[in-house]
Amino acid sequence: MKTILDAVAQVPGVVGLASKNLTTGQEIRHNAEQIFFTASTLKVPLLVELYRQVDQGLIDVNQRIELDVSERVPGGGVLKELSSGLQPTIHDLAMLMIIISDNMATDILFHLVGREKLNNTLADLGLNQTQIPMTCRELIYSVCGMEVSQPLHTLELATDKLKQQEFDLNAAALSENLSDISSPDNMCQLLEAIYGGDILSAASRDAVLDILKRQQLDNVMPSALPPGTIVAHKTGTLPSIRCDVGIVFSPAGPYTLALMAKQLNSADRLSTDASLAAVSRAIYDEFTS
Repeated sequence: MKTILDAVAQVPGVVGLASKNLTTGQEIRHNAEQIFFTASTLKVPLLVELYRQVDQGLIDVNQRIELDVSERVPGGGVLKELSSGLQPTIHDLAMLMIIISDNMATDILFHLVGREKLNNTLADLGLNQTQIPMTCRELIYSVCGMEVSQPLHTLELATDKLKQQEFDLNAAALSENLSDISSPDNMCQLLEAIYGGDILSAASRDAVLDILKRQQLDNVMPSALPPGTIVAHKTGTLPSIRCDVGIVFSPAGPYTLALMAKQLNSADRLSTDASLAAVSRAIYDEFTS
């Protein structure tokens, strides 16, 4: 544990982590019940809710959704760059939401499953430190000091503010009372429930894990692990915030890991990611030693 804490001490901010070996039950925890902003890791509970509604017969993942440019969302992803009329399936949107963190795909699915149903499910699962009140558009507009309801606050303006890093550090998106939040403990509970098949059918559980395993944004949790290590995960980023949550398939058995950081005081994203990757590696070594 000392090596893990040494690695944590090198991260330029407040770090919380929770990890559990799903074979042995061994746990590693540090600030595990502290509240952190989810940023794009909100897409994991959203993915779960999507497939819960698939299991309930409410959603068909093969249904096609026609894109509308009015639904474009700034930030990560490719759909915002495409023309109206494209018709990806719901499964395609889920894949884009996770593997390249597509914000437009995310918000389409957010509205499809419903804000109230999503948060009711989180409550039903006992994830009492987790709330997802804001869409990606709402989060980004808020961080940029903008309002979704204001016609003059356009996607182009939000995109420019993101590029220039013009952020409102007093924004609702950066308030623990108003924004999308969770804890490492809650995230690991959710990941364990996914892996164990406790909340999804076998087919939906396999679909969720398959999507998470195809993640293309690998700068944090997997980057310092041995080559070939399979990781099913999702990253998240906002100003002064970095997260990565998922399941690592190690030689000692699969283990959950929720690695969440806030109040980061370094503008160098690469070095911050490297320091968090070192924490991930220290946890891997602890479980496999």
